Amino acid sequence: MDIRQLRCFDAVLTTGAMTRAAELLGLAQPTVSITIAQLEREIGFTLFKRSKGSLEPTPEAFSFHQAAIQAIESISRVSQIAREIKRLNEGEVSILCYPGIAWRLMPELIAQFRKDRPGIQIKLVSRSSAALRQLVMSQNFDTAIVEAPVRLPATDIETFNYRCVCALPAGHALAEHETITPGDLDGVPFAVLFPEHETHHQIRKAFSNAGAHLNVALECDFFSSACSFVDQNGGVAIVDPITAAQVTADGLRLVPFEPAIEYQLALIRPANRASSRLSDEFRGLLRTRLLELQDRA
Repeated sequence: MDIRQLRCFDAVLTTGAMTRAAELLGLAQPTVSITIAQLEREIGFTLFKRSKGSLEPTPEAFSFHQAAIQAIESISRVSQIAREIKRLNEGEVSILCYPGIAWRLMPELIAQFRKDRPGIQIKLVSRSSAALRQLVMSQNFDTAIVEAPVRLPATDIETFNYRCVCALPAGHALAEHETITPGDLDGVPFAVLFPEHETHHQIRKAFSNAGAHLNVALECDFFSSACSFVDQNGGVAIVDPITAAQVTADGLRLVPFEPAIEYQLALIRPANRASSRLSDEFRGLLRTRLLELQDRA
């Protein structure tokens, strides 16, 4: 029994005649007759009583029809899903990312990605980079973006390198400088990330080497918090270019900082989990955006 036989059966029962069913299906009438006869032999009972050129459905035909309709609809749905998967409009992508990229950049990319793929679903999980490193170990994700350095087994990792910039209030005396140095910020109220963050130690070392006083006014978890602090004229901060690209720049001035404060991101995929075409497409879009920001930094 196949879907072609069931479609013929449905057409004959619906139209009441082999000829009209053949016209509906775009087939020759003998083909429809042969197909119905084959179906009856396979299922072991008669579907139509034939008398003087007319067809009369048997009671068994009506009982069988509902099951046939359900099978046709099911196959049609499977075919539709296959077509949607083929054109990347069906499926799910799970993403792990750190908060700094989750609040604006990632939703923008997701909206862009779904514009031509309205049938897909995205799952976005945002945690601190330390927490993400534990989640990555589960392999239960398609793409992860975390702050580097990272060393995780059973993963494929691509690293992106950036240089941080100095964020100042727009009206700050140093806002028009082409480059900011630790000497320029000697004693200026400063927002830094907590000591666990890689940039914290680089900033302290830069100020120490320059003999400048790092006046820490705020320690916080995220660069976005540091930017908000600067926006409220609380002080200045050294922030990553990813966050800098996302902030509303009306109240901020972003200036290159010397010496370089390095910042790294790691784009990760699980090595022990097959990657779908859909997740590969999204990872490619994310990678392109990260490279654009790297070139801009």
